[in-house]
Amino acid sequence: MRITVSHNLSRIAQSLNRLSGKLTGSLEEPLRAIGGILESSTRRRIAETKTAPDGKRWADVSPATAQAKNGRGGILVDHGNLLASITHEASAKSVITGSIMGYSVYAQKGTKNMPARPYLGLSVQDYQHIGELMEDWLNGQFD
Repeated sequence: MRITVSHNLSRIAQSLNRLSGKLTGSLEEPLRAIGGILESSTRRRIAETKTAPDGKRWADVSPATAQAKNGRGGILVDHGNLLASITHEASAKSVITGSIMGYSVYAQKGTKNMPARPYLGLSVQDYQHIGELMEDWLNGQFD
C-alpha cells in the first residue's frame, strides 16, 4: 500500500531554478539535504510534538488502546517501528520522505475506527528551513 502527499514548492521554486542552473541541472545534493530536513521533522512529529504538519494536535489514543499499551509508547509509538522506518530518498528532480511500514497509511489517513494522525507533509517551519537551506546553497556555502 502506498500513500502520496505531494507539495508544490512554488514558494522556493525560484531558488530551486537558480540553484539548478548553478549545479548544471542536477538538484540531487540539495534535495538530499531537504530530505534530511523532512525526515527529521517527521520523526520529531512522531516522537515529540504529536502534531500534524499544519500544527493541529493529534487525537489521543482511545482508552482501550491506552490500556493495551500498558504505559508503553504513545500516540503512533508502540515499539518504535514506524519512527525507525522514516527515511528519505532523493534524485536529481525530487525527494521522497516516508515509511515502508504497511500500516503507515492508516496512521496518516485514519480508518473507520481510528482518527487520522497526519505525520507526513511540510509544516510552515519546514518551508522556512528549506528556504534558509536554499539561500545557503545559493550563497555558495555548500560549494
